[in-house]
Amino acid sequence: MIIDKKGKLFGKISVVDIAVVLIIVVLAVGIYLRFAGETENISTNSEKITCTFLVENVRMYTVDALKKGGALYEKTSKEYMGEVTDVKWEEGLYQVNMADGSFKKVVPEERYNVYVTIEFDGKVNDGGFYTAANKYLAVGSSVGIHTKYSECWSTVYSIGVSEEK
Repeated sequence: MIIDKKGKLFGKISVVDIAVVLIIVVLAVGIYLRFAGETENISTNSEKITCTFLVENVRMYTVDALKKGGALYEKTSKEYMGEVTDVKWEEGLYQVNMADGSFKKVVPEERYNVYVTIEFDGKVNDGGFYTAANKYLAVGSSVGIHTKYSECWSTVYSIGVSEEK
């Protein structure tokens, strides 16, 4: 008989012991495959990255403050992100839900959309763009920004490796 009355295989090894050893082996293989698998292609060299943030529906005071340029920081962590290289603005635009269910675009009075472009040294990999402080940036992500003269919430409008090296 292969398994006796005491639950031992060939009278020497417990079936429970075999199950425990198999579970440990399966977990070890799973952990190995998870953490020792293929790694992402991470650039070790720093790249010049250009990022444009869209700040929507702000007053002219904020537009003027952003135009002064200088260093730009992440709002919550206070980490340096880059230097402001360009600021463009246009009239703001709201999308209003009408009573009939349609949407209408409305230009609010004295509100502007601002495009703030910064340049910074960062890293690029298969997953996206990272600042020197390892902050992940992607188009559409929301980022709180502040300069010496202003503080506001923005959306990443565009991002890419700078043309000039």
